[in-house]
Amino acid sequence: MIIRCAHDYDVVIHKNSKKGMTKKVRLANGTLTTLTYPNSKNYFLRVDGEIVKKSDSFKVIEDEYVKVCKEKKDSDDCGRIDIIKHKIVNNKVMNR
Repeated sequence: MIIRCAHDYDVVIHKNSKKGMTKKVRLANGTLTTLTYPNSKNYFLRVDGEIVKKSDSFKVIEDEYVKVCKEKKDSDDCGRIDIIKHKIVNNKVMNR
């Protein structure tokens, strides 16, 4: 996992360093589900337990992450990760 939604929605960016691996993950609501890492692409976005986007470009995944967070009414409206405006606490993007 690289980044997860700051408001405990199940919106998570993953680095695909274990292609094809299957593991159990805990969703934001506390339930366990099985996640199978894709066999290709360097990054993927998991939303509500499902992989919704895969890409070799972090920017593509980050743009989709921002779009999904806005759809879920993420009240911080962090947008793209900016190291000047944001900090990462427990893998969550927070405003400084």
